[in-house]
Amino acid sequence: VLAVFCVAVGVMAIVALQLVGLMINNALTSNVRDANGGDIAVTSSIKPFTQSDLSYFDTLKKNGTITAYTSLLANTTGSTSNSATVNNAFTAEVVNPSTFPVVTPPTFVTPSNGKISTLLTNKQVIVDQTFIDQYHKKVGDAFDAHIAFNNGSARIIHVTIAGIVTDSGALAQSSDDMLISNTDYSAADPKAPVLYDTVDVTTPDQAHINQAVKAIQGQFPIASTRTAADALKSQQAQVDFIKKFLEIAGLLALLIGGVGIVNTMQVLLSRRKIEIAMLKTTGYRRFDLYLLFGLEAGLLGLLGGIVGALASIGLSYLV
Repeated sequence: VLAVFCVAVGVMAIVALQLVGLMINNALTSNVRDANGGDIAVTSSIKPFTQSDLSYFDTLKKNGTITAYTSLLANTTGSTSNSATVNNAFTAEVVNPSTFPVVTPPTFVTPSNGKISTLLTNKQVIVDQTFIDQYHKKVGDAFDAHIAFNNGSARIIHVTIAGIVTDSGALAQSSDDMLISNTDYSAADPKAPVLYDTVDVTTPDQAHINQAVKAIQGQFPIASTRTAADALKSQQAQVDFIKKFLEIAGLLALLIGGVGIVNTMQVLLSRRKIEIAMLKTTGYRRFDLYLLFGLEAGLLGLLGGIVGALASIGLSYLV
């Protein structure tokens, strides 16, 4: 019974950790295009894009190189007070409601039929469920959002929560997020220039992706471009590392189970001292006994493996 228990625990540990690895792989790689923001994500934090820079993307759209684009301020930090802390900080994304996102939009919880283009108006914001849980807010609540860009500029906007979304679609790999309209963000400081650090782009196919990347890099040499394929490659490398770690942890769990099996075998062997003595009396050497009991243990392991494999296959078909 102890040996069977040790085997079961070891195998269940390996299976459970493999399932965790598959879940991580699915979470990080199944929606990589949405997480990337589009087929191409163009980022320039050192020298953000101006409104005139965006006209180049209009040109690419007109000649068919890209199908759509949206500009946003993604590298911003928000808080509900003058200073952002670990317990009082969230990600604020300043977006263009009429074009964001160019990929799958996040799923709305409240209202269920909500749309970004209609809700992000008149200083209304959209937040995810993590934000709601952390700050104990609900739809209709108003607060002062302190939004700071990485260049040191900051703005205070009195906003009202108009919708709650899940971390899916364009927000698939986000958490504690708030979406605010670029119009409301600009209105908080009308004299400041309108700048964007990210432009998300979609294209018709892979050939146009390569063409668009080459054109964008030529026009904006300082900016960095990341395609969905690049993002997938980066995510896959992380997933492979995590899966290897989980496999090692599972094998260690199986090894611990093996220690219990060894203990069981030793107990069983100690109960057969009279049998061993009788065999030695009849002429069996120490090597012969090692071979005999080793063969017996090997056959038990082989038969147990066959029975276990057949049982697991049968159970998997039932499941």
